[in-house]
Amino acid sequence: MPVYLLTATDQHGKRDTHRVTADSAQEACSEFEENGYSDLVLHSDDVFATTSALFPANNNVNNVEEHLTAADMVQTQHLSEFQLFLLNLRMAYWYSCWFTLPVILAFAYRWYYHLGWFGNTDELNAIDLGLLVVVLLPLLITLWYTWLSPGRKYKQLIQAFTWGLWDEVIDLCPTLRGKIPGFELACRHAVALAAQGKFEEGMAMMKQFEAIQDVPRWMYLGRLSELYEVVNDGEQFIACQRLAYEAAPDNPTVQLDYAYSLLKYQQNLPLAQQLIAAAEQQHLSELVKFMLPYIKGIMALNQGRPHDAEKLFHECQSLLLPISHSEPMMQHLIDFNRAYLAISLAELGDPREAEKLYQLVEPRLEATHSTLIMERYAAAMAR
Repeated sequence: MPVYLLTATDQHGKRDTHRVTADSAQEACSEFEENGYSDLVLHSDDVFATTSALFPANNNVNNVEEHLTAADMVQTQHLSEFQLFLLNLRMAYWYSCWFTLPVILAFAYRWYYHLGWFGNTDELNAIDLGLLVVVLLPLLITLWYTWLSPGRKYKQLIQAFTWGLWDEVIDLCPTLRGKIPGFELACRHAVALAAQGKFEEGMAMMKQFEAIQDVPRWMYLGRLSELYEVVNDGEQFIACQRLAYEAAPDNPTVQLDYAYSLLKYQQNLPLAQQLIAAAEQQHLSELVKFMLPYIKGIMALNQGRPHDAEKLFHECQSLLLPISHSEPMMQHLIDFNRAYLAISLAELGDPREAEKLYQLVEPRLEATHSTLIMERYAAAMAR
């Protein structure tokens, strides 16, 4: 069952972060509210929790999470690589202190009494070197875990994915088997194949997961839509999102994904507006809240309100930038947000600022063949 992270204040005014096992994010929040908790902040949505539950039982991610508090897990979601290294280093020494502390004392004793604090380091013998290795072992393990772990390689995969480097995506996927959920790898691999003109091969890869119970149907359909999106098949892209919504009509993440598909292709704006309004009435995770101005900005742009759209895109950028340092997917979203902001500025009659902003994101748009946005920007600049 998925595990959610949420922060809440209990009846005595104590605020804390908790792990909650539930069928959905909304159920987790409702359970806490019924128990008298207030001021809830949801840190993980259904997509995040369901994907986490798909990790192999013996995976390093699960092993590390056993030693993290819920608050630590929330903190790690937005850390830079260096900050993550420091956190892991602190944990490594803390959990190994029962043997590293005596070794450090023994090493200090031998150093002081046999060599002196400024003695000749050439006199270090095998015992000293052995003690030194033991002291440095948590540091070496942390360096490996932070910079050579499957998590870092997965970020390389996402970086390649968000830049349309499909050959690199296909090469990296097999190296992560057994370390990353098979469904996640299949989705990335299938999209890369579709983008390279091997749509049927990508579809066959996805079909393997259609009837797997651990993968909710709404999630399967949402990821399936990415195959159609990458080949610019708007009709099928929207159809998949509609089916996902029909499978989970009360899921706010699904509601917003369906709304986004409609807005991207400028279809059925009333329904998109209704979906956004319905999602806003529910508990949204922090990241989804940060993305909401982006979706509402596209809505405002489609409704002919570029001034409102500009404000919303600026709001989205201010929310995402501080937590995007080492997150390729967020950086990808920020670039698309900037692209729509450039369109808004062009429609507001500020072509100079629009072009300056567009130049920053044009490489990403071209790499991912985002023709809809590029054509929309060109049309706005031509007015």
